[in-house]
Amino acid sequence: MNVKNRLRNSLIRRLQQLSADKLIEINNLLGQIENQLKSKEKTLNLAGTWKDLDESFFVEMTDKLHDNRANDRQIS
Repeated sequence: MNVKNRLRNSLIRRLQQLSADKLIEINNLLGQIENQLKSKEKTLNLAGTWKDLDESFFVEMTDKLHDNRANDRQIS
């Protein structure tokens, strides 16, 4: 039996001994972990979209970001 199956079986045995309240807590925790992983995956998927941007546009949007925001805040 491989490590993954042993771990899965161990977790199943431990889960079977828990109360319904604790199972709900664990289920909620697993949901949070899944959401974090999905969020991270979405962020990483966006990383490749920057590669085809024009260099001057990229500089304008990154290096000059603070200056641009400061200029937008100035009242005429």
